[in-house]
Amino acid sequence: MTNEFVKFKNQMTTALLSSPIVYVPHFHHKLIDDALTGIIAPSQGRCVVEGLSFDDLVEFDCGQNRVLDFKTKALDTYMASNNNLVQLLKDVATCKGFPASRPVVVLLKNFSTYLQQPEVQSMLALFAAQYERQRVHALSTVIIVSQQPVSMLPPEVSRYVSVIQPAAPSEEEIMQLLSRWPVSARHINEEAEMRRDLCRTLQGLQMYEIRQIMRSALTRTGEHISAITKQLALEEKKNIVRKSGIIEVVDTDVNFSQVGGLSVLKYDLERKGNIFKHLSLAQENHVPLPKGVLIIGMPGCGKSMIAKSIAHEFGVSLLRLDINRLMGMYVGQSEANLRQALATAEAAHPCVLWIDEIEKAFHGSNGQQSDMLVMRLMGHFLTWMQERRTPVFIVATANDVMRPEFMRKGRFDEVYFVDFPTHKERIQILRKKLERFTEVPDSIFDFSDLTDYGLLVDGMKGHYGGFSGAEIESVVNMVVERKFMDYVNKLKESGGERPPKEKITKNDFALAVQAIQPAVMANQVSNPNNNSGDQKPEPTNIERILKMQETYHFKRASRK
Repeated sequence: MTNEFVKFKNQMTTALLSSPIVYVPHFHHKLIDDALTGIIAPSQGRCVVEGLSFDDLVEFDCGQNRVLDFKTKALDTYMASNNNLVQLLKDVATCKGFPASRPVVVLLKNFSTYLQQPEVQSMLALFAAQYERQRVHALSTVIIVSQQPVSMLPPEVSRYVSVIQPAAPSEEEIMQLLSRWPVSARHINEEAEMRRDLCRTLQGLQMYEIRQIMRSALTRTGEHISAITKQLALEEKKNIVRKSGIIEVVDTDVNFSQVGGLSVLKYDLERKGNIFKHLSLAQENHVPLPKGVLIIGMPGCGKSMIAKSIAHEFGVSLLRLDINRLMGMYVGQSEANLRQALATAEAAHPCVLWIDEIEKAFHGSNGQQSDMLVMRLMGHFLTWMQERRTPVFIVATANDVMRPEFMRKGRFDEVYFVDFPTHKERIQILRKKLERFTEVPDSIFDFSDLTDYGLLVDGMKGHYGGFSGAEIESVVNMVVERKFMDYVNKLKESGGERPPKEKITKNDFALAVQAIQPAVMANQVSNPNNNSGDQKPEPTNIERILKMQETYHFKRASRK
């Protein structure tokens, strides 16, 4: 019996003694059955709740639309006449066939399809009213088990409901479970580290899910824990997360060494990564868990790439919250989607939650109704960030101005400003972009003439700064593509005989830079000809970001 199960059983006991309706947003029915059995007939001692017996339990399977025997799960022939949920709830509320001298605990499973039915809501409200008037037994309770999140509870019912939710098992309990299986002989020298890594992969899941994942993984690894076991377990965990439909699991092998520039940001995040790499030690010594970072700045300058590399540096899964999927068309749907997404992220901890282009959900708007939605979403998100206790590191990126209350100090560990790359950073970025070509064995390209990268990037700049990382990559791709076509043409002319390597020169880069120069982000300057009269020209996206940095003085992600 785990500590988390004991806590859940105690919560269930308290709810039975004090609440008319209990809501358990969970999928594992056996866990609820075990908790009720432990209350009524514990393995040691007497009944936890005096006066309650198995005869007082009425289990109704909403999927089968019939009353079941709690112990055998077979059709309860004695209660066969109550195979109508609305009528059953009405009979319990009015004590018809259920004497007020005895408690009645109605256990409703697979309740999702009934949640929005007005007749069911009405009967639940009637039962709660009868409970408050003491017209039913004090221990009479309706326990609802459903996979629907708490946010989906209709207001007609939610005011009467107590919510209890089983917590995920602790690291100690997972390690205890993993101790059942031996480590493969070839990994015996790294047993402790392997068990810790596997434990960290499984954290945030329910014990039922962990057992299921381990059974699946160990079947394929000969009942021994190995490096493959961790990979299989991670894939299974990703599949669980993907079921939400809003959260996406991102596979990434990008690391900090592949990110050019952003030296300050990388240095700070390496320090945060040490806490995630030693979570147990940090939590034992009450070291505050890192909240996350907000990265605001120029499009194409590495914000998304740094988000991917953080997960690699921390050694945890990378989850991406799709803002477009978050926004629903019905009233309350966007808020429900956000709650579900955050709950999914917490269930997958430890992890990095990447919210790309977060301004789409939390920026200012023109309509009053839209403004109210933004405020509700932002309020719930900021409250969750403040109160959560699980190691979920937020990486939020934005390409535009956001609300001041969202960007103020203290919301995140730090807010960083990403400017266009400096000359030195453009050299670093270009070198990294060329590595995937220069390191190819027996390449068809000859880069030997490119001895001074500083000369190559001199022209890669616009009105407000240098080319972004994405634009530098476009230059490289354009050069390589042109040279590849030249090589293919020579190959055709030679009749299949391999021609000499294509030499890539400084002039090739100059032509590519000249071709994309007018369209680069750093040349986005407001045009006074687009406005009439004395009105000031509408600022561009880049100008708004620069003005925001002047106002708030966010920490720069790079050293100037």
